[in-house]
Amino acid sequence: MKVGVVLPVYHQEREYIFECIESMEKQTFRDYKLIIVLDGPNKDTVNAIKEASKLLTIPYQIIDRKINRGISPTLNEGFQLLQDCPYLTWISSDNRHDPNFLERLVATMDQASPDTVLVYSFYRRIDQNGKPITYTKAWYEYVEHFMTRRKEEIFQNCFIGASFLFKRDAFNKAGGYRDKFPNVQDHDFWIRLLQHGNFVLLREYIMEYRFNGKYALTTNIPPEQLTMESMASSIDVRRQIGNLPKVSVVLYSHNHRNTIDFAINSLLQQTYRDFQLVAIDDGSTDHSPDAIHNIHDSRIVPLLLQHRGKAKTLEIALNYCIGEYVMFMTGEDWLDPQALKLMVQKLNTLPSGTDMLITNHKVWYNRRGRLLPGSIVQGNNYVRGSSKAETYPYAVLYKTALLQKDLNGVNDNQIENHFFHQHIKSSNNYWLDMALYHKRIHY
Repeated sequence: MKVGVVLPVYHQEREYIFECIESMEKQTFRDYKLIIVLDGPNKDTVNAIKEASKLLTIPYQIIDRKINRGISPTLNEGFQLLQDCPYLTWISSDNRHDPNFLERLVATMDQASPDTVLVYSFYRRIDQNGKPITYTKAWYEYVEHFMTRRKEEIFQNCFIGASFLFKRDAFNKAGGYRDKFPNVQDHDFWIRLLQHGNFVLLREYIMEYRFNGKYALTTNIPPEQLTMESMASSIDVRRQIGNLPKVSVVLYSHNHRNTIDFAINSLLQQTYRDFQLVAIDDGSTDHSPDAIHNIHDSRIVPLLLQHRGKAKTLEIALNYCIGEYVMFMTGEDWLDPQALKLMVQKLNTLPSGTDMLITNHKVWYNRRGRLLPGSIVQGNNYVRGSSKAETYPYAVLYKTALLQKDLNGVNDNQIENHFFHQHIKSSNNYWLDMALYHKRIHY
């Protein structure tokens, strides 16, 4: 058969199962085989699958496994039975597919360049009752913005969606699905798959994706956990393929909506390009997370968390830093365009025992939306325990291996002092007398 389709099934509503299988029976493209793998579901689900599958007139097979092993092993088991199929996909038992779902994906793949490994399409949303979720102009604009990305940005966000078709050869090269990240196995697979070729977006809505189903992953797993696991997968693959930046910049955000865009842009406009940006939001109640989420750049690691406080948030952020050096910023500050270039160049020339490069920072006073220039604080004046915010050691580039990652008990307002004074010695630092960091002070 030309296409192999795997339907993994754990617990599921009877109605959803029938709707899913009926939608596959109505496919206009018939040159496909369906493998249904039962991943230890309850009795009602098993009965529903066996009854609904009687509607099928295309070749199909049911693997009735009594033990739940999870989605990745289940998918791999199904694809193992489809070795003769050059194209593969898998579907969820709570979604519905237009009659031309397979036909349009296959035609797009057939017409694509030989180096294409994946085609994917837009999708519509339905609620737990199967009713369309209101489609507004804003929704269509969001879909267009989110899903029309360069493939390199798969490291940043899982934008492929639930409607896709990929090549068997590329599946084998990528190593199939991994169980290392069980709740984000699709994102983990896309990251690895897209290292082996290109993808094509079919700009058509050819299936319906169900939100808020009783057994849906997004219903039962907190969004924060999914985000952290996705980014852990992204970091894991970067390490595997040797895609390691020289610098990690940790940008801490908490209710910085009015300034976060400016802060991020100051990083994206750096003349030095070899860095990753770990943009971590600490439970903002404004629209700061949207600003982070909407920026397209493969160097960004977006982490949108529940509120923990600055110390615990930065402790989490350090686990995602894979650069040799690390620098900390807040969402209201910004860098000089040549800051990273000058700091890295200098630190690279210093003796191996130099663990931190200290620069100066310039103070700016924000009064009623206007920025007024203040003084330049010299890095050699950074002092332990100062109560003046402008003397905190902001403009420091650290060796990542130096930093202690356990920040239990550290005061949120003293975290910059903690990083600095916990590790500084008389012989392990160098002061570069340049103002490269800009600190915004609200008055």
